[in-house]
Amino acid sequence: MKKHFTALQNMANQQGEAFSSVLKTVLTENLSELETAFVQDLSHISQAASFAGEMTIDAVVFLKDNLYRCDYSYNWQIAWTCSGTQEAGRVKEKVRFTVADDGEIEFKFLKLDA
Repeated sequence: MKKHFTALQNMANQQGEAFSSVLKTVLTENLSELETAFVQDLSHISQAASFAGEMTIDAVVFLKDNLYRCDYSYNWQIAWTCSGTQEAGRVKEKVRFTVADDGEIEFKFLKLDA
């Protein structure tokens, strides 16, 4: 997935650990645009599990060259309507990404084959 952020234009020369805090701020400010893509398959919890909100960017980590990792988390829930009970928890996920000079971030989600 690719997403353009004007706040990051012409900042590619600032790559590295110090740039991680800028990236975390930009991602946090634009989280509402990213939520849908960031919610991963919750079937490892249950087929009935669903996204319950409160997504946060926990950290942005510089890995090497122009490669970063975004650590994020969000709530999930299962509403068992037949028994009137609910289960809930929090999922921690990670996605790697690169930043282009024009402010475009390319997210590289890990996709597992079924």
